[in-house]
Amino acid sequence: MAEENILKVLKDLHISYEIQEHIPLFSEKDAQNVEITLQGIDVKNLFVKDKKGHYGLVSMDLHKRADLKKIADALGFGRLSFCTPEELMTYLHITPGSVTPLALMFDKNCRVQVLFDKNFAGNHVIIHPLRNTASVCIAFDDLVRFLEHYNHSYSLADVYKDEELC
Repeated sequence: MAEENILKVLKDLHISYEIQEHIPLFSEKDAQNVEITLQGIDVKNLFVKDKKGHYGLVSMDLHKRADLKKIADALGFGRLSFCTPEELMTYLHITPGSVTPLALMFDKNCRVQVLFDKNFAGNHVIIHPLRNTASVCIAFDDLVRFLEHYNHSYSLADVYKDEELC
């Protein structure tokens, strides 16, 4: 039901998308066994919090390592930890493995801050449609329009660990 609603919302907002079905993906390791034929940046999403009760959804390139300190600084949070499955259900109405910025439609009180990889601008992103057995590809600008429709703002930042050069 939720996926049908999200696809309807995308259509109602005149957001073009492509969808691909696949086996359930819970991690980057799972994704290594699946050939996604959609053209765009494969995205992983982190649902994080700090000790003061601030929540954040971070979307970044699946194949890069997150720098939690950079992410905390960009969000204006203290030290980060990952949210529990219960918090995920409470704020985004989804289960682990299905984290997606599309779930922000359920965050009616805008409690969750949104942080995107600065490299998303001008590209297409590949995200889950509220379940981890499919992926949708949409233009980043359309994803921003989707968030704005639900009164969510966002920030862009460098969210990656600095790779040491050999």
